[in-house]
Order: sequence, then structure tokens, then C-alpha cells
Amino acid sequence: MSVETRQSPEKNEYLLGYASTQQQRDQRESMLPVDPSRATQPYAIVLVDASADASSSMQANPRLRLLPLAVRWPGRTMLEKGSSSRLRRLSRERLRGAVIEAPAVDSLEYRLYPPLAINADWLIHLGTRREFVDTAPPLQRLVAEHADEIRDMRLQRALDPQLHLQLVDSGTLLAGTALHARMLLRMLEAGIAPAEAARRAQALRETTHLWLVPQHPGDTLESLQRLQQSALAQWEQACSSPLGHIWRRTPVLQADASGLFCEHKLKNWRAAVTHAFAQVTERLRAQSGPGAWLQISLDGGLREIQAWPEFEALRQQAVATRTSLHLTHMSPAGRIWASAGSLSMALYQPPGA
Repeated sequence: MSVETRQSPEKNEYLLGYASTQQQRDQRESMLPVDPSRATQPYAIVLVDASADASSSMQANPRLRLLPLAVRWPGRTMLEKGSSSRLRRLSRERLRGAVIEAPAVDSLEYRLYPPLAINADWLIHLGTRREFVDTAPPLQRLVAEHADEIRDMRLQRALDPQLHLQLVDSGTLLAGTALHARMLLRMLEAGIAPAEAARRAQALRETTHLWLVPQHPGDTLESLQRLQQSALAQWEQACSSPLGHIWRRTPVLQADASGLFCEHKLKNWRAAVTHAFAQVTERLRAQSGPGAWLQISLDGGLREIQAWPEFEALRQQAVATRTSLHLTHMSPAGRIWASAGSLSMALYQPPGA
């Protein structure tokens, strides 16, 4: 029996609110010794927000940082840092009414500044699709407000006085943002210069396709409506049911460089996921060579979905086309937009594939 079922909603709300204000010192950025090689090889760190479906291995990568997000309910705010399981433990009912917002500058100051200004020469911010959340403004304010201090600290350690902040609009979300971050990390680890890696990362959105299959379309609709973004109208329409319609069909929400859309609604979630898997399988079958990247993120048991024959067919096609396939858990913050139990999937195919 979960704690939530044994306590009153008021007590839960108080405890979660209290816990979200408690900061642990080990959550802060640690100041690292300066590597002399950085004089000729600038060190870049990738910044994504906590809604990206970043796996635990990605989060452990020394080049990746998760920016916290503010999760708000009436009368309460919780800071989601990406590693906390509090949001993951919350029931579907508790997720309703939650709103994800960009963090305040002071929450970034606590976790990132000033050590990050010494640990990195380039900060490459890979932003989630802006209709959902935009963490770039508070990050820009953080760097601007401490510009003189950053310059002095870096000069004292014989570093380039400028901390470069490069903003990259991923044009995607959830599995898509995590997939782009994974590819960007690979570029940096391969020795590609930060400026060139950021330029290539910006181009990834042109040939990246996203699928989102909500487990509870009604919950997804409420989340989309709270965002009040006209660009989300097609997703909102796809998640709504006509008046008097008894059964709610499950939409296969999609997004690419052209925008957000929905072409198919299936009888249930399993059928919708199967359809999305079939679409990706066909895209891989039609491509002319290797170089594709695929990430599937699920809010639920990964072993269960791996046992599906539809997933196995997709996996075999990925192997045949030498596609980099990754299966991860959906981020806790992503559950608010997508609804509990949902699936997110992103496919990058190289131009001309």
C-alpha cells in the first residue's frame, strides 16, 4: 500500500510541498580542478531541462546537466530536478491540475552557479519545444547577472574569460529532446568543436519525427489546454472526444519540423502504440543506409513492452538497418504533459535516407 493511499490529500500536499523546499548540498554542482588542456580544447556541457527522457546513464554523463523545472499546483510549488521519483510516484489524479514552468533564476543559482562557470567553457542549451516550456530565459539571466563574477573567476584560473552560452532549439520534446542530447554528447565525445557540434545539433530537428501515444487522452487534453498555445490546437483536437461519444479513441500524436499534427486515432492505447511502431518500422525499411537513431520512452514497465511481437519486429528492423535504438523510462515531468502510462518515441534519420 502506498503512502498516498494511507494519508489524507491535505497531509500529502503538505509533505510534498515541504520536501520540495529542502535542498541537499550534494545536489549542487561541484567545482572541479581545471584541466590544462582546456586552453586549446574548450570543454562543453549540454544542458537540457528535466522533462527530457534522459536515461540514468545519460544523467551520469559528466557532460550533461538537467535544469530543474517548477511544477505548480494551486498553493504549492515543487522543484523537479529529473532525478527525483516524487512525480513518478504521484497518482494519475494528482498529476491533473499540475503545470510545468521554467525555473526561477535563484533555483538555477543554487544548483549550478558558480561552479559550472568554472567547469565548462561552453554551455550548449538544448531546449524543449517552446510551446511546452522555455528554460532559456532564466539561464540567460543567470549568466548575464553574474557576467563580471564569471569573468573574474575564469581569469583567476587562467581560463578564457568568456563563458560561451549557445542556445539550440530542439523543436521537439520528451524522447526527442533526449535523443538530440544523446547525439550531441556523442559529437562532443568524438572531439567535434563545441560551436560546430551546436550547429549540427540545431539541424537535427529537420529530420526528426516524434510520436506521442497518451494513455489517457483526456488528461493530455487538460495539460495542453493549460499551456494556452495556438500551435497545440491539432493535438488538443485529437485528444478531445465529440459530445455524446461513449468511447474515447486513442490518438497517435506526431510532430516534426513542419509542426504538430495527428493523422490516426485507434480503438485503444495498445492499438495506437502498435500503429506507431509499424510506422517507424516502415520508415526504417525504406531508408537507404545506416545512421538513424531511435528512442522509445515509456512511463511503465519496459520489460512488458519488450515482450510485444510488434516491438520485436521494430527491434529487428533497427538491427538490420544499423539504427541506434534506445529504450528508456519517460521523465517524471513528462507524465504531466503526456499523462501517466504514456509512450513517447523519436526517430532521427540522416538527410536523404
